[in-house]
Amino acid sequence: MQILRSMVVFCLLIQVSYLALAQDVDLTGTWESKYQFGPIEEVMTAKIQQVGVNLLGSFSVKPSSGDEYSGIIFGAVEGDNVKANYLTVRTMGSKDPQAAITFIDSRIVDPNTLSGTYYVHDSNMNALSGHFEATRK
Repeated sequence: MQILRSMVVFCLLIQVSYLALAQDVDLTGTWESKYQFGPIEEVMTAKIQQVGVNLLGSFSVKPSSGDEYSGIIFGAVEGDNVKANYLTVRTMGSKDPQAAITFIDSRIVDPNTLSGTYYVHDSNMNALSGHFEATRK
């Protein structure tokens, strides 16, 4: 019984120390991630400022074909979870402006890596999602 109690206490200490480490990570900085949309690869550079648990920032995207675009970021950190929204409005050719919002649900892998899922929805009712990994530069 004593061994079982010791193991439970040890496991709890590991979890608490991991959560404390994750909460101490400041995500302020420049982050880069790559996305594949069919034949087009996009490289996103995000500049993020963390204030308390809140995230604010901007991003720019360079696609392998087509025009570059940019937008704003807002979100929050809860423990080792990061949730953020990326908002962009861009004109594509002579068409009306297109708005898109991307929601990310990710976790802090280490102080310089985020991993999770993105969900994109635009004003033309197009939607897609996939896995991403972002690294601090």
